[in-house]
Amino acid sequence: MGAATGAEAFRLYQRHAPSMVLLDIALYDTDGIALAKEIRTLESSLGHSGLANWTPIIFLSTIQDEEQLAQGILAGGDDFLYKPISEVVLLAKVRAMLRIAGMQKAVHEAHRKLKETSLLDGLTNIPNRRHFDETLSIEWKRCIRQESPLSIIIGDVDFFKQFNDLYGHQAGDTCLRAVAGALNESLFRVEDTVARYGGEEFAAILPGTDSHGALAVAERMRRSARELGIPHEQGVGGLVSCSFGIATGLPSTDLAPHQLLQAADSKLYGAKRAGRNRVALDLDAIFA
Repeated sequence: MGAATGAEAFRLYQRHAPSMVLLDIALYDTDGIALAKEIRTLESSLGHSGLANWTPIIFLSTIQDEEQLAQGILAGGDDFLYKPISEVVLLAKVRAMLRIAGMQKAVHEAHRKLKETSLLDGLTNIPNRRHFDETLSIEWKRCIRQESPLSIIIGDVDFFKQFNDLYGHQAGDTCLRAVAGALNESLFRVEDTVARYGGEEFAAILPGTDSHGALAVAERMRRSARELGIPHEQGVGGLVSCSFGIATGLPSTDLAPHQLLQAADSKLYGAKRAGRNRVALDLDAIFA
């Protein structure tokens, strides 16, 4: 595709995301160097996974000017061709640039997969502790801006050590995968997150959710884990079950996320002391 003006070229670039740009230094409404800067700025703003996009830019010019060449490279250009252009040279340059662009895309994809893997728990295939911590920090700040509540649910599998001792670690891994899936399916909103917090412990972040909403989610989680029907000779009623603690707060600069985590963890131990297979929510522990 071709464009007669810089403005038209920029619109085409935004719409079609071409694999390469051949850019004349002298354009009707602007100069190629300025347009190259616009393209690079746009690419940086659209970068994914911490990596900026990159489209090869080759400048075309009728004037062999070293100063102009230097300015073009600094603006984000990758090569210069002087007109008239040999068809053989042009084809070779295009192939070389497209080959580099292809390698860059492969690097982006590898980086994306690596980041995705680093944020998932290898056993349960739900978010891991690192993902939980990063998400909590982001949602905490968002709730401060929106002046909305945030709830945290912490739960774990009741008598899990005894389960491992009775049935073996392979059965224990299978149990954790099943429980993780049940807890994840208990979340109905895309903004909610449940992660493996460590060992047999799981934690959920519910931004914009008050204590009543969090209680409903935790109860749904408890029932889902119970309804898996996994036998546990030393469990509550002969089945695997989970206990949960809830804490709700109104995030502010005077509070820290770990305070909410500690409150939820305290409620979890309260649920266990009260008999397990239950949800604990102490209204006195709620910050909002």
